[in-house]
Amino acid sequence: MNGRTLRSPFFEIGPKNLLRLPEIVSVAEAAASAGERHGVSVILTVPTALIAPVRTAVPGVFVFAQGVDDEEPGKSVARVLPEALADAGAHGVMLNHDASPLAPDALARAIRRAHENGLMTMVCAGDDESVMGLVDLAPTIVLYEPPNLIGSTESTERPWIPEIDRKVAEHAPGILMMHAGGVSSPDDAFAIMRAGAQGTGSTSGVLQAKSPPAAAEEFIAATRRGFDAQRRSSARAERSDRSTARPLV
Repeated sequence: MNGRTLRSPFFEIGPKNLLRLPEIVSVAEAAASAGERHGVSVILTVPTALIAPVRTAVPGVFVFAQGVDDEEPGKSVARVLPEALADAGAHGVMLNHDASPLAPDALARAIRRAHENGLMTMVCAGDDESVMGLVDLAPTIVLYEPPNLIGSTESTERPWIPEIDRKVAEHAPGILMMHAGGVSSPDDAFAIMRAGAQGTGSTSGVLQAKSPPAAAEEFIAATRRGFDAQRRSSARAERSDRSTARPLV
C-alpha cells in the first residue's frame, strides 16, 4: 500500500475540483504539518491528474483518488484503472460518493480491483443498511455520510455513530469507520470523534475558510482532541465496570 499504514485518528480533505495544484499543495502541507504535530493521519482526495504531483510535493499525507473505473487492462481509452492509480503513487481511492454512485456489482469489483493493486478503499454509504452491506466487501474505510448532511453548514447531532460503529466492529473489526457530511467547524469534528468515530473530514469547512491552511490545522487539532476525549471516557467506563463487578460465589 505504497509504504505507510493508515491509522486512527484520521482526517480527510477532499478538494474535489475546487482548487488548482498550488492551492492543494498549500493546504496539504499545512495539513501534513498539523497531522504530524497532533498524531493524526491526513488523507487528501484529489483529482486523478494531480495524484503524482501532490504525492511528490507532500509525502506526509495519504493521497487518494476521487474514483476509479473497474475495467480490466485492455484497449479501453479515457478510463482510469487501479493499475494507473497505483503507478501514479496513489495510496487509495474513494468510491461510491453521493456525486458518483456505483451499482452494487460495479462497487464490489472496484473494491476488489483496488485491493489487488495495493490501494486502500474509502467507500461512502448514506445509511445503516448501506454500511452493513459493505462489511463483507472489507473496504479499508467506510465513510458514513447521510446525503441530507452533505454540503450542510448546520451543526447536527449524530446519535447513530456509537451503534453503527459497534455493529461494524463486531462483524469486521478491521474496517475503519469515518463519519462526515456537514462538518463545517472544528467543533463538528470534535463531536464526531468524541462520539467514537475513527476518522472524519471536511471540504467546505476547510476550503471556504478565510485561510484554508489555518483551518486545516484547527480541524485536525479538534479531531485529535475528540479522539482523546472518547478514549478517556471509554477508559473511565471500563474502570467503573471493573470496580462494580462482584465475584461469583
